[in-house]
Amino acid sequence: MVSVNADRVRIACAIVSVVALTFIILGTVMTMSWETPFNPTSNEDLGYTIFTYWGPTLIVLGALMFAAMLGGVFIAQEEKE
Repeated sequence: MVSVNADRVRIACAIVSVVALTFIILGTVMTMSWETPFNPTSNEDLGYTIFTYWGPTLIVLGALMFAAMLGGVFIAQEEKE
């Protein structure tokens, strides 16, 4: 059985993690330059743009998807009796 103190620590860590992730995502989105004109692009231009200008956003989204995957595995895990 988990003690009340351990539950409070777990909840505090979860809250801090969510707040930190929210600030990282908002900071990344707010610092992006969204005023780019629309031009037809090739696949090479698209790849260059994504990995050059939107690299931090991709890293944050990758970390978010990794955390979601770990959460799904944790939820789907069978309990030992």
